[in-house]
Amino acid sequence: MSDQPAGYEALKSWWAHMREHAPIRRDSVLGHWHVFRHADATAVLTDHETYSSDLRDLVVQPEQFAIVARGAFNGFDPPDHRRLRGLVSKAFTPRVVEALEPVVRRITRELLDEVRGRPEVELIDALAYPLPLAVIAELLRVPLSDRERFRRWADALFYQGRGDDPVIIPTEEMLRSVEPQIGEMNAYFLDVIAHRRQRPGDDLISKLLLAEDEGQRLVDEEVLGVCGFLLVAGHITTTMVLGNAVHLLATRPDVAAALRAEPSAIPAAVEEVLRLRGQLPATARRTTREVTLGGQVIPAGDVVLVWVASANLDERQFPHADEFRPGRHPNRHLALGRGIHFCIGAPLARLEQKVALEALLADWSDFRLGDGVEPVDPRQAIGLRRLPIRPVWAR
Repeated sequence: MSDQPAGYEALKSWWAHMREHAPIRRDSVLGHWHVFRHADATAVLTDHETYSSDLRDLVVQPEQFAIVARGAFNGFDPPDHRRLRGLVSKAFTPRVVEALEPVVRRITRELLDEVRGRPEVELIDALAYPLPLAVIAELLRVPLSDRERFRRWADALFYQGRGDDPVIIPTEEMLRSVEPQIGEMNAYFLDVIAHRRQRPGDDLISKLLLAEDEGQRLVDEEVLGVCGFLLVAGHITTTMVLGNAVHLLATRPDVAAALRAEPSAIPAAVEEVLRLRGQLPATARRTTREVTLGGQVIPAGDVVLVWVASANLDERQFPHADEFRPGRHPNRHLALGRGIHFCIGAPLARLEQKVALEALLADWSDFRLGDGVEPVDPRQAIGLRRLPIRPVWAR
């Protein structure tokens, strides 16, 4: 077990201490290297030639994980990453995201209408979880009635059987514990993909199958991997960040009131939530050669753990970094990545956050935290499992 502490506040204190006293540090237990400062984190994330994202051979992958991994281009290096991301980008275009705005607004309205008038709303189950999965179901044209399965599969893909263990790279045993869920997901989407090959439509899966670049197209397993990636990205990014945004606003009614009066300021507030309470605590890379980072010599083949959440709280980059300042500019946070692995779904995630917060602030003239807020283990994801909110309904 690594020596990183449990609990968000303890983790924040540890990050602050390490940024000051050991910004590049080798983990005495796991042998990984920890990176805490913004400048060093940016250096790692933007140098894909030195810091590889391909960690697949560090653990034996069970068969079903290996199948879905064929399309998980966020874990690839060029040229495979360039080919896969390029093909996906031809299907998942800005126009596709723009066309989803009325869909996101409709789904948000339907979900809020279901809980209208309640004195207490559990925000994660009411909105933050179902919204992104409903949008993805619409995007892929798969039945929304399957959303509980989608949630189970997204959890299996993200947590990978780690349970309460904060280990970054799961063991083979951990992966095998959730392989049945991954096999179920693979069978489901491969069946959908086979039908779309026969009868393509106006959905993202059909667009992925038809995307072509220099005569190359995606094979079924690669399209499957993209579907799995969308499930995880939607579940983690929107669910976690929307919950964090509402939690922050519930403790800052002055900011909530200002955004309610000036909704055009909401996108900048979303960026500040991503910085201050982004969904991903850390991301891993592996060195392809010996490299010096922050005065430390890191051998080739070592795992480097970039604490993105720590980098986003670095006072060297962000004055008053612990404060929630929705108008912060510039705001070069790393919550959505940097370099060739910048989140391909960022425009959709930002759209969902903006629309949801606009609707909540319009519907609630005021709101406070209820009892029983339950966080996720922040060493795995920064977010909430339960977020009871006591709203004053405006309309």
